[in-house]
Amino acid sequence: MKKINLTLVLTLLSIQLSLAQSPWTRDKGKAYVQLGLTGLYYNQTADENGKKQDLNENVADVSLQVYSEYGLTNKLTVNFILPYKSVSVENEFLNTTESHSGIGNVSLGLKYKLSDKNWKISSGIMISANTISKNKTNFIATGFNASTFLPYISIGKSKNKLYYYGNIGYGYMDNNYSDFFRFNGEIGYEVIPKGHIILGLETKNNISKESAFTNDVYSNLSTSDRQNYNAIGLKLNYEFSKDKFGVNFAGYGAFDIKNAPLAPTLNFGLYSKF
Repeated sequence: MKKINLTLVLTLLSIQLSLAQSPWTRDKGKAYVQLGLTGLYYNQTADENGKKQDLNENVADVSLQVYSEYGLTNKLTVNFILPYKSVSVENEFLNTTESHSGIGNVSLGLKYKLSDKNWKISSGIMISANTISKNKTNFIATGFNASTFLPYISIGKSKNKLYYYGNIGYGYMDNNYSDFFRFNGEIGYEVIPKGHIILGLETKNNISKESAFTNDVYSNLSTSDRQNYNAIGLKLNYEFSKDKFGVNFAGYGAFDIKNAPLAPTLNFGLYSKF
């Protein structure tokens, strides 16, 4: 049996990208805004062959992100993600700590509703820009040292207390980072009034192997090239006031992890609809 680990690659950004790529769009003039926080602490990674590696340092990676949606029309929604990241690295042998903070990969997307009948079908694109901050002294960066173009299609359905959807996309990355195939999906059920329990599925697999993994000095462990994983997770969502504001939590377990840290994660978000 494969060992299950909570992995760093499934951070709040990944969860918010899943939200952005669901088949549902906002009505014209309607908006959704979420403020999220993720804290990650690790001293182990999985290498390119999936073998666990112990580090001689403790890494703390904390992300604060704003995610938003706005309905430009009844069929077209724009998405925007603004992340701020703080990374610190404590060397156990040298008894030193290096740190750096700044903006991460800012993302902008468009999602268009293709069908609003029995099955909801949408298509779109997410663009994550190389807007990261890099420290040239300790080589700590606040995101992927590349831009990503991710076209996708999403299909889903809701009935009574149940909803589900699946999404497939292809990520094109520049700056010698590897392209990847991505799938995510959710099955959610309203267990109490205004409260959902959600099973999430997530996979990211490389299509090619480019040179950024070995050549880019700003390829942090949390945002390195050639990342692979398959994961399942549990999400909880509760709206204090229906269609106005609520809170959510999420945690994921992953297997077949490559080129990513192994660490427990806790994702917390507060959101508002208006």
